[in-house]
Amino acid sequence: MISRRGLLVAFAAGTAAIGLTGLSEVAANAAKTYTVCKTSAVPVRGGKTFSVGGKKILITQPKKGTFKAFVAVCTHQGSPLDGKENIKNNEIVCPLHFARFDTTTGAAKPGSQASIPLGKVSVTVAAGNVRVKF
Repeated sequence: MISRRGLLVAFAAGTAAIGLTGLSEVAANAAKTYTVCKTSAVPVRGGKTFSVGGKKILITQPKKGTFKAFVAVCTHQGSPLDGKENIKNNEIVCPLHFARFDTTTGAAKPGSQASIPLGKVSVTVAAGNVRVKF
């Protein structure tokens, strides 16, 4: 069985061969994995914001050993989210209008300014490193 990454790499090579370089770059970048930080860099019941591949992401550790990653932009009005300053009581709180999001799921909290969840980013842990893929 071919993996998603293998399929995307083959697609990228094929599109480059026929001259569709713009599409091949998109396909190749779609499968990119980045090592972001050591697990110790993200506090338990807290989070931290990183710039990765030209994007701002917020990595949380809602409980010891569980890591989640989200696009670090509030879905209410696009305000940037900072994990260090904006996580309280297992909620990500937007500094602009105080929209609240769950640190485990990214879901907007009831009664909050936002109704759309934060964008999720695929996250894994390997050899003590937090890695994301997008």
